[in-house]
Amino acid sequence: MGVLVAKQLMRLQKYYVLMNAEQLNKLLLFTSPIKECFKADDKQIYLVGGIVRDLHAGLDDIFNLDLDFTTDATPDEIKKIIQPVAESVWLSGQRFGTIGAQINGKTIEITTHRSESYVSESRKPVVTFSTDLQEDLSRRDFTINSMAINLESGNLIDPFNGLRDLQMKILRTPLDPHISFSEDPLRMMRAARFISRYNLTLEKGLKESVQELKGRLEIVSNERIRDELNKLLITPDPNPGLKFLLKTKLYETFLPELTSYRRLHQIRYLRHDHCIRLAALLVNSRPETRTARLKDLKYSNREIDTIDNLISASQMIWTQPMNDAQYRKWYLHAGDNRQGSIEIASIQRGARKRIAAIQRKARHLDQELKNYTPHFTGSEIISILNIDQGPQVGEALKILENIFIENGPISNQEAINFLQDWTKGKDN
Repeated sequence: MGVLVAKQLMRLQKYYVLMNAEQLNKLLLFTSPIKECFKADDKQIYLVGGIVRDLHAGLDDIFNLDLDFTTDATPDEIKKIIQPVAESVWLSGQRFGTIGAQINGKTIEITTHRSESYVSESRKPVVTFSTDLQEDLSRRDFTINSMAINLESGNLIDPFNGLRDLQMKILRTPLDPHISFSEDPLRMMRAARFISRYNLTLEKGLKESVQELKGRLEIVSNERIRDELNKLLITPDPNPGLKFLLKTKLYETFLPELTSYRRLHQIRYLRHDHCIRLAALLVNSRPETRTARLKDLKYSNREIDTIDNLISASQMIWTQPMNDAQYRKWYLHAGDNRQGSIEIASIQRGARKRIAAIQRKARHLDQELKNYTPHFTGSEIISILNIDQGPQVGEALKILENIFIENGPISNQEAINFLQDWTKGKDN
């Protein structure tokens, strides 16, 4: 190890002691009952996962993260060992070696040391249990996630130099990247998130491995791809990760429309909401293609409707002059997505004047629009016009809305007069 690296590691260890000792002590105190249960059964248990990584990254909100443990106990032994301290236990992940529990109001997962891999064309991992902690850590996605904390001593176990990589801002796999990415192809997507979240650079050869193995992503379920994409999108600045997806062509497997967006660097200015940021990325896509793509990725109908509405509402801002009628139309169309559509419009080229126009209109029209309610219900329309239930009722309601959009508020009597004139015109 070079002198420079050694000095940096010494600084990191000092930083860790000074800045994270309090959080580590809290963790050890909280996990003490768990540790004692396993110790009484002569079993080892270690804290692993994101909380270990983020503790060493100096992040403050680590107690919002899940608590994940690994042990040399079998799943059946885990169930028995934690029973005295667990408020509840669930077994949905038992076949993968994972036992879930709630302890002191906190959800935890304890997993037997394992390795797992995906056979060709299979979406389900093949899990093999182990009693070797280092083997378990070697099968994790990246070195920054291949660290563990010994609950007895509080010492860091770091056989693959994840702490060094975290300090040096390097993303590296504990094994050869071809092995790691072949075992679980979703790790290639996860790389994008870690690049963005921790401002990491790729170890030499990692990008090339992704480019060679990107086709393997097709064996991963669309739900897992969607979840990983969402996690990337809500990072403070997803731009580096999105660029990684583009450069490696990994995006072609699940979101080929990404290549048409040219303002990736602006995404970080949008609210940390996956629907808003995804809508911005898809703003130039064709509606029918977009809907099909989002359905393939298993987004809910509500999410798809929200994304469609955000896109159409933002397009209304920058494609048409913002007079009073256009503002009212946009306001009613956007609904709860008004602010999101403004954000998306604001990062488009030449948006400043459009946003200024929106702000001017808001000052004198928003109160009017907040007070707006349809003049009549469908039942009242039927009574006023003496018509049967049917399409005419919806047409009448839409006409009254259009009158409001074009002219602003009118009285109920004026609304009745409009409707009566409309029905006379239809009769003629």
